[in-house]
Amino acid sequence: MEIKIIPLGSDDKPLDSYGQDGQSFAETYAPIVELLLRESRLHAVVHTVPGGPAMAQAVCRLIEEARKRQGDGAEAMPFDVTPIVDVTARLRREDGCPWDRAQTHRTLRRYLIEEVYEMLDAIDSHDVAGIREELGDILYQVAIHARIAQEKGLFSAQDVVKDVTDKMIRRHPYVFSQKSLENIGTSMLNWDRLKQGEQRQQHAHLLDGVVPGLPSLLAADKLQEKAAKTGFDWPDVQGVWDKFHEEWEEFRQALGEGDSVHAEEEAGDVLFVFANLCRHYHIEPECALHRANCKFRRRFAHVEDRVRQSGRPWDAFSLDELDSFWQEAKQIERQKENTDS
Repeated sequence: MEIKIIPLGSDDKPLDSYGQDGQSFAETYAPIVELLLRESRLHAVVHTVPGGPAMAQAVCRLIEEARKRQGDGAEAMPFDVTPIVDVTARLRREDGCPWDRAQTHRTLRRYLIEEVYEMLDAIDSHDVAGIREELGDILYQVAIHARIAQEKGLFSAQDVVKDVTDKMIRRHPYVFSQKSLENIGTSMLNWDRLKQGEQRQQHAHLLDGVVPGLPSLLAADKLQEKAAKTGFDWPDVQGVWDKFHEEWEEFRQALGEGDSVHAEEEAGDVLFVFANLCRHYHIEPECALHRANCKFRRRFAHVEDRVRQSGRPWDAFSLDELDSFWQEAKQIERQKENTDS
């Protein structure tokens, strides 16, 4: 981090006259020096001082002395997210990248999931370079989500950093016992082709690039997406529907045979083709199932609450009665959606 000290005017007053509460100039300025060195998230800090060149030079000396006290092992520059925030803002501009500009929180869901699982795979593989790269990809997801929110006037990337910092401090009072200094001194490209040019992304087979640890539905979607880019795909969605009906019928026949192993295999084929159907309609099956799971959880919780409120046991209710509670939950959700919209 570069720190530039800009003097204002030419004041000949003694430096200690700028001390406060009976402290010397150095004592008064020490918290600000610490803030500049440890809390700044800028490439360069321009700090103006009222005392002229003499005071500017004195502040520079204080900063250099503080740096020496930090020791040789200290980082030359603090963790700084400004570059990726700036790049993301540039990509989202009207003259930026069409793919980045088209993204929303919802369309980015699958990519966030993918990047997290790729990170987990790098950890499991003890791939240090991979961990570094995937952390960067996750950080970009944070940056673009924050940028989308900022464009809507909701929050910024700095708000995200502040919130998690405040939370960590709040949850560790035995570590952070000193008073905060915050008020001191402050007034679609072809990504698969591009990735293949990178050492970590080179694979013997095309589908090797799909991380094995992905959730199964997400993996099915990604496997078929990659295969389709080679031309290995139906010419239109009707072919996928035909295949789905074929696999469904084979699943029904396997059930009739009473062969659980065969039935499981055919069930997997049905799910695999269904994931392909979702892909053709631009639906991420993993996200869709996650949404359905959350919806079921909410609605069943309502049913459970209604049973508990009645004071009767579960077996005292008919299925129709329980379904009426389920329908209540659906109605409540619709009313909330209408209110929010």
